[in-house]
Amino acid sequence: MNKYVRWYDKDPDLSHLMAFLENLEEDLRDEIAQDLIQIILGELETNKDGEIFQLGENKITEYKRWYDKNLSLHSAVEIIKNLDDEQRKEIISLLMESIVQILAEYNYEKNNE
Repeated sequence: MNKYVRWYDKDPDLSHLMAFLENLEEDLRDEIAQDLIQIILGELETNKDGEIFQLGENKITEYKRWYDKNLSLHSAVEIIKNLDDEQRKEIISLLMESIVQILAEYNYEKNNE
């Protein structure tokens, strides 16, 4: 049996993160994606100009993948895809902290409407 393995399924933490994101409401997914881009560009020692240029090169021509339907999420995933394993691990850790904060704020706002 030849089962296709997505690039992010090779890392269990990243695979769980992607499954979690896929099941979120669109507005939460967008907020987390934008936060992820900020974390990557702000926290990691990356070539920021290169990352931004590469995003422009990775234009969505077809919307086959679930994350392609959201430009912010597509951009964030493409950046993660190009990180090395060490950077990816660091980003996932930082993003998990951010997700907890975003979900807490979201639930607080929703409960106080």
